[in-house]
Amino acid sequence: MRTSPVVLTLGAFSMLAAGCIAPSEGDDPQGSSKATQIPAGRPGKDDRRAIASTTSFLDPKVRVDLVGLNRFGGEHVVVQLRLTNGGSESFTADRAVQDIAVPRDSPEGRNQASGIGLIDAPARRVLLPYRGGGKCACTSNLFAGESAVLTAGETATYYAVVPAPSGNARTTTVFTTDTAPMANVPISDEPPVAPPGQAIPVPTPDLKAVSHAITSSTEALDDTDETHDDGRNLRVNLRSDVLFALNKAELTPKAQSILKATARRIDASPATTVKVEGHADNSGNDAINDPLSQRRADTVAKALQGMVTRSGVGFQPKGYGSKRPEYNNESAEGRRRNRRVTVIFARPKPPERAPAPAAPAGRSGPVSQNVGGQPFTAQVTGLKPLGNGLGLLTYRVTNNGTTAAAAGDLKYGEGWLNLVQFFANNAHVIDTTAGRRYQAATYPIDVPGDNSVACLCSPTAGTWAGEDSIQPRASLDYWAVVQLPTGTAPLSVQLGKFPRIQGVGAG
Repeated sequence: MRTSPVVLTLGAFSMLAAGCIAPSEGDDPQGSSKATQIPAGRPGKDDRRAIASTTSFLDPKVRVDLVGLNRFGGEHVVVQLRLTNGGSESFTADRAVQDIAVPRDSPEGRNQASGIGLIDAPARRVLLPYRGGGKCACTSNLFAGESAVLTAGETATYYAVVPAPSGNARTTTVFTTDTAPMANVPISDEPPVAPPGQAIPVPTPDLKAVSHAITSSTEALDDTDETHDDGRNLRVNLRSDVLFALNKAELTPKAQSILKATARRIDASPATTVKVEGHADNSGNDAINDPLSQRRADTVAKALQGMVTRSGVGFQPKGYGSKRPEYNNESAEGRRRNRRVTVIFARPKPPERAPAPAAPAGRSGPVSQNVGGQPFTAQVTGLKPLGNGLGLLTYRVTNNGTTAAAAGDLKYGEGWLNLVQFFANNAHVIDTTAGRRYQAATYPIDVPGDNSVACLCSPTAGTWAGEDSIQPRASLDYWAVVQLPTGTAPLSVQLGKFPRIQGVGAG
């Protein structure tokens, strides 16, 4: 994404002429100046029509309306969300609009609507407001200016200026960590109108685009491999304990079918170079792990070379021993996953999933589970394609009992998943025909030196990310962005320890 100063294009000049963008001081009267801001909207209540609506995960009584989604300057989009507290208690709104992946006490995480953005599915990226040096092209100083605490019946509007999605997209998906994404919303080319009392700045060179790669992951149901797709490359982790006997580098009989499936993926990709990496856990020592991981990488590369049918594909095997763990070596599960051969190549373009028939009545749930002594139900409320192989899973969990309880098993307990906060990431779409499980997507956090990731799914705990306790006779609506299977057969959904929900259609 470009972060250069924004020179008025013909479209931006028309906005200036219409009085929607205020000129800076010293403008050339011929109109060759640079725009500085969209002036504050007229005082009073923001009564604009909602383009799309949802509710807050933190408090379902809070309504979240999308009241502006406008492209301007050729390379920016202004997103505006209006929050209305329909409950009887105060709502701390700053928790709902701040970037969950930035420390709250950092200059760029303090009291700013830095968590309002877009999911650019074609580019597989999360786009968040321009920021830098403690500044953000978004509603800022929430406690000093716009109300961060909404009393009962109170309304506030928050804006964010983000990079425009790729390819001059006509629609996009609006994202905050607190609400289910608003999918496939049309982007208006009409001049944006700022919220009451807030001027919207044009990004300046000191503010940089914030763009995170989305990684979607899948696992084989027989636990032989896992894949990680970041929009550019596909990483296929093949389990060493399936490919090889202990401390050996000769392939097992079962390895042949697993490697053939990987070879088919390579054939479907545009890759001319395939990296094959051997990895070990931290048990043993380098004198053993390093040569063994190299021999295993050599063996897999040679086998794949004989299976790939395309010409012009080169293989680069290399052993790394225990130097590049992907998971926490402190757990047995983490060590098992670190014993792997990773095959990396340019991702095949995923075919779009054809819409499947809607699930028959009752087939998408509800299913029941006892949670903390209370009767709970869960049901799938939607599985909607977002484009480029991504989809939005939404589901509802209801406490039918008489005491508040938390569906804690919607979160993983294993340390190997290594997420920056607690999320409801124990939600999977399952394609039994293909034998694969599709997990919630992730994106890297914005802290230098930290390789943790945030989940593109509902936050459930932490000092400001929300709670997963559900009051009696109440429901919480959860969501997760997942990679969608490419077939048309009905799917299954696994939500924590609830019984599997069968016959879910995507479309």
